[in-house]
Amino acid sequence: MGAAAYWWLTAGLGWAELRVYLLEPSRADEVHEMVLVEKEKNSAEDGAVVLIEPGGAEKKVPKDRIMARLTPAPGPGKKVERATAVAAINALLEAKARAVTLERTLQEEVEKWKKILDQLPNEEDPEALAKAEQAFAEAMAKAMPKPYDPAGVYTLEELAAQLTALDEVKKNFPARAEEIEQLAGTWRVEQTEMVAGKKKLEGRWWPPEEWAKEKGARERAAREAFLRKLEIPEAPPVLLGQGILLAAMALVGIAGFLGASFLFHGILEYIRHRAWWKGTAWTLAGAAIVAVLGKATGLALSTPKPLEVAPGRAEGIEEIYWKYGGEKNDLPKELRVSDADLNAWLEKRLRFAPLQVTDLLVLVAENWKLKAEDGILRVDRSGRLLGRNFVLRHEMTFHRSEQGEDVYRIEAALGKLSLPPALVLRSWSRWTETLGQMTASMGASERLTLERIEKGAVVFSGK
Repeated sequence: MGAAAYWWLTAGLGWAELRVYLLEPSRADEVHEMVLVEKEKNSAEDGAVVLIEPGGAEKKVPKDRIMARLTPAPGPGKKVERATAVAAINALLEAKARAVTLERTLQEEVEKWKKILDQLPNEEDPEALAKAEQAFAEAMAKAMPKPYDPAGVYTLEELAAQLTALDEVKKNFPARAEEIEQLAGTWRVEQTEMVAGKKKLEGRWWPPEEWAKEKGARERAAREAFLRKLEIPEAPPVLLGQGILLAAMALVGIAGFLGASFLFHGILEYIRHRAWWKGTAWTLAGAAIVAVLGKATGLALSTPKPLEVAPGRAEGIEEIYWKYGGEKNDLPKELRVSDADLNAWLEKRLRFAPLQVTDLLVLVAENWKLKAEDGILRVDRSGRLLGRNFVLRHEMTFHRSEQGEDVYRIEAALGKLSLPPALVLRSWSRWTETLGQMTASMGASERLTLERIEKGAVVFSGK
């Protein structure tokens, strides 16, 4: 639009010599072109027209590309005949009806000519002309609130209503019938193609079979491009941090020391003082501590029975990302996520962030696995510490009370050793926070609510 405005200004300053030529697009994906022309001559070779621009540059175009030869409004002090002004306005209005993309620029030039026409001798009552133009503009705005969109999709009912409205305007303004018919032409083409059974894709009409193939190919290409660019945030690499492990080791050390001390003290009571009851008490206390410590250590080092989940397809989860993250579709009332598909997707996509330099004694995460049963979700997060494998398992029980309230219970164990509630909630919260970050590209954490857990799947309700 900036270039068009420059051409009009330049042409206006040299009004007697220059004209603006409006050219049809040479290809379907181009827009109308405006050329500032000083002189026109025919080409003897192929019958085309040579347009000579200011400065001598030549542009050869086919005759049928020239839509209109427009006269720019003259600059200050230039004289013009009333007939010239009326002809210029009519030519601009006709061009505006055919070149929708230049409507604003051409209308601005119409307004310039109308101001000039108002200042000319009152031969045909310019006030009446202006009022008639205003009435026509209002009628057109009411009949066609939005201009035709080549890429838009319309129903046959919408097209019929639009054409009926334009026909009504044509009856009320018979002098502008040609202009109105030019506007209605694009709507009629749309109607004709639809009646013929064709379908439109990005402004181009296709037979149904070719439309389906082209649409499918474009959707597949867009889906592949989206998934290639999809970046899933890295998960935290630490299952249990140094603070927790050092505290656990300190507790084990203290308990072991106390157990050994009690046993040693009990033996001394037997040997030195012959106090069998004191020796028995100390020995039993020490043995109990050592037994509890050994049992806890054994439970922590043991591996629970692996979660058995059927093989799944990572594409199932990627399809969810595409539908609601790429295509931005509305979430369904119920969204069923298969635990098998989710495990396959995690195996393909899950990546852990690198450890920090200070992470020396930590349980390093290696993989995740989930299993859904009726009302229960189990999550295994495997890790490694000092060359040994560990499994941190969370178990969430979910149901809805008679009052409609969601009731959760979350338990966790390292191996088979149950963990304290504070540690359970802390590690569970970190995991759910990571899930929210991984689904941020489709805003799932904000738009999904857990509905139920059933065998083989977790069901969410969309907002």
